[in-house]
Amino acid sequence: MADITDDELLAMYSDGDAEAFDTLFDRYRAPVYNFAHLMLGRADGAEDMLQETFMAVARTAERYQPHGHFRSWLMRIVRNRCLNELEARRVRRRMAARSGLDLAEPPADGPSPPERLERSEQMARLRDLIAALPERQREAIVLYAFEQMSYREIGDVLGVPVNTVKTLIHRARATLALDFG
Repeated sequence: MADITDDELLAMYSDGDAEAFDTLFDRYRAPVYNFAHLMLGRADGAEDMLQETFMAVARTAERYQPHGHFRSWLMRIVRNRCLNELEARRVRRRMAARSGLDLAEPPADGPSPPERLERSEQMARLRDLIAALPERQREAIVLYAFEQMSYREIGDVLGVPVNTVKTLIHRARATLALDFG
C-alpha cells in the first residue's frame, strides 16, 4: 500500500478497508505525535492527542473531500485539538486560582540528565526555545522544519496566506538564531 495516495487510502477506509486506515496511521503517527508534543509540551498529552486525532479522522472520513491535501487536513485537526486542550488548561488554571485551590500540574518533561550527550542537551534547549516562541510562529516553524510541509500546506493548516507563513517562519528563525546561536 506504500504507493497508494493518502486520498485513495481514506476512500478505501470509507469503503470498509481497515488496513487502509492502518497504513494512514503508520504514515502519520510520528508527525502527529511530534506536532502535538511540541504544542502541548507533554508526552502523555501528545499520545492522547494522537489517538483523538485519528479517531476524528475515522469519524469524518466519509465527509473528507479528496483534493490531495490530506496531510494539511490531518495537521489542521491535530492543531485545533491541541489549541482546544491548551485553552481548557488555561480555563482550569483560572478557575482554580479564583477558587483559591492549588491544582498540581503534572510533571513536565525535565531537562536531559547530566550523563546525556551534548546533542541531547542541545535538542532539549532547542525544544524549550521553540516552546517559548509565540504560538503562530511555533506552529509554523514546527510544521516547516520538523514535518517538512510546504508554505502552502502550512497556510492551509493555520488558515493564513502563504506570505504570512513566510513571515512567521522568518521571525521564528530569527528568534531561534539569537537565542540558540
